[in-house]
Amino acid sequence: MTDIQLDMFEVQLGAAILMSFDVNGRNVRVLADAGVKASGYASDHILRKLNQIFGDGPRLIDLIIGTHYDEDHLLGLVPIIEDKSIMIGEAWMPPVADDIANVAVDRPVAASHLLAHKFKGESGRVALAEYLSAKRRDMAIVNSIADDLANPDLDPDELYLEGNYPPRVLDALDTPDDLSGFRQLLGDDDCDHGIEQELEPDPLVEEIIARVRRGGLHDYWHFRRDGQTKELLAQAKRLNEDQPNVQAAQLASLLNVQKGVAKDAINAKALHDVVQALDARSIPIRTEMIDDGVPRTYRWSAPDDRFILAKAPVDGLHFTLLGPSKSLIKKHRDRLPVVEASKVALLFRGEIRSITPSNQLSYIGCFGFLEQVILVSGDAGCVDFKSARNSYHQPLLDAMRPLHVIQVAHHGGNNAHFYRVLDAAKYPEQEAQSYLLLSHAFHDKSRPSDVFHDFMLATLGKGDDVKLLFTSEPTRDKVVDYLRAIQPTVGTTGPTGDIRLEFSAGMWDVAKHAVKVP
Repeated sequence: MTDIQLDMFEVQLGAAILMSFDVNGRNVRVLADAGVKASGYASDHILRKLNQIFGDGPRLIDLIIGTHYDEDHLLGLVPIIEDKSIMIGEAWMPPVADDIANVAVDRPVAASHLLAHKFKGESGRVALAEYLSAKRRDMAIVNSIADDLANPDLDPDELYLEGNYPPRVLDALDTPDDLSGFRQLLGDDDCDHGIEQELEPDPLVEEIIARVRRGGLHDYWHFRRDGQTKELLAQAKRLNEDQPNVQAAQLASLLNVQKGVAKDAINAKALHDVVQALDARSIPIRTEMIDDGVPRTYRWSAPDDRFILAKAPVDGLHFTLLGPSKSLIKKHRDRLPVVEASKVALLFRGEIRSITPSNQLSYIGCFGFLEQVILVSGDAGCVDFKSARNSYHQPLLDAMRPLHVIQVAHHGGNNAHFYRVLDAAKYPEQEAQSYLLLSHAFHDKSRPSDVFHDFMLATLGKGDDVKLLFTSEPTRDKVVDYLRAIQPTVGTTGPTGDIRLEFSAGMWDVAKHAVKVP
């Protein structure tokens, strides 16, 4: 029997990885994600792949990890969970907090704040309906603010920024509980979050946000405290008469706020559906997190048939969680309400892109077994790896040495911190053979990204011990500079295909790789 088998399934722009570990004759299986977002892919796409792997053997998954709550990583989990012939030990769901709940900002994050726990049972369906209703209202409010900004004839009685909303805004609350309005707003950008990973906080924006939180807008704009938000909108419009490019940027910022709201809603529905399926089968749900900069290691316990928190260094199968951190979860829980976010947009003269919690709160961690390390990253942004502006938490970096198999985060899209973290962990300098696995869409228009391109060239410049494997064919122009690093095909050749790696007798072997770059 193979000591380790890793299957990355082809799902276009999404992810699904099955890892199997032979622990004293017991096949321990971990499934990380099962995204089937692409057009033409049935919801049971991954289930059918698993059935082929199971064959006549045990139909068992010991741990399901939903790395984060994007549809392109979660949708295919529901048919798997609902198949009662498959025994499932437990599931880790992303620790995303309910951002519409009224929680004091000085309170630490608790399990009761997390959507994965709120979405359980019958009350979970009610919680989702309330969440979607709140997000529809938020979208309508921001749309009204944008309308007023673009309208030269300001109606002083419609003070959207002060919380007075006319019936045409509140009508959005009567919309049925579906996602069509959210999807329509996003269009082709539906949960495609490529650019967001690149953003660094703008100091001026951070300053404005702090002032908004303190209610100190009058200090910034020298307004009277009474009626300051009405004056803010009027001031923005007067400014925009002389500088129309400012209005365009502010309108773009408001649209980005709306898109962030829409993504929240769509992703919450995906998470809700997975949680409901798990709860219906009484499968335990965990939401794990780390203290800032401090990894948490879980070891496989044969008597318990699960991963439990390790109290000492581990020799056997284990998983070291590197993120997300409690402070990052709390940051997204305590995001500004949309009215306050709209004020920030009107106070800044450039475009502000909205950061949704989906990527930043992705699980990232290393499975260790037989001195081999597999990095599972989901869409991790690694923003909470930072200990200071130009450095990362050393214990997190130490846990990533060496790396033998790497799931490239975010499908090879823009994700600067991820590659900087790998560089800081001395991955390019390591001598051991390693494999980079990249799941992305066929001839993706933006992936592999320029950031990934630069990372590959820098890595290859320090050695030739890296092999890159694709689930879908990239365009030649995006990979031409590092063709020598792409793994030759093994088995059936085609424009798309699953990847399989096997580890036995102390060596890795590529058992499947279909993609050959033209």
